[in-house]
Amino acid sequence: MDIGSLMASMGPIQERMKQQEAERAAAVIEGRAGGGAVSISLSGALEVKKVSIAPAAAAAASDDASMLEDLIHSALADALRQHQARFGGSPEEQLQKSLAGADLSSLLGGLMGGFGR
Repeated sequence: MDIGSLMASMGPIQERMKQQEAERAAAVIEGRAGGGAVSISLSGALEVKKVSIAPAAAAAASDDASMLEDLIHSALADALRQHQARFGGSPEEQLQKSLAGADLSSLLGGLMGGFGR
């Protein structure tokens, strides 16, 4: 097996993974609850960037903090679901989504070509 040609055939795959990484770094995902009364913005790296609470929701929660807690929880869960759907929930899903659309035939051809020698 020619390692040089194998490494060269990985170029498009590596490029696709870099593109996916850049997309993830630039992503902002917004989860909402209560018809938009609470929204939470997450980065692609799962950092909370912003929490917004509508004044009416804050006023309504002045007597019942648990209602506001539930809305925040639901908005965060919504953002996390969107993140998983877009980027994958497990490392395996993330890899599959990263390689989606990548042409693996050149890599497989390089691997398969080396077995008969």
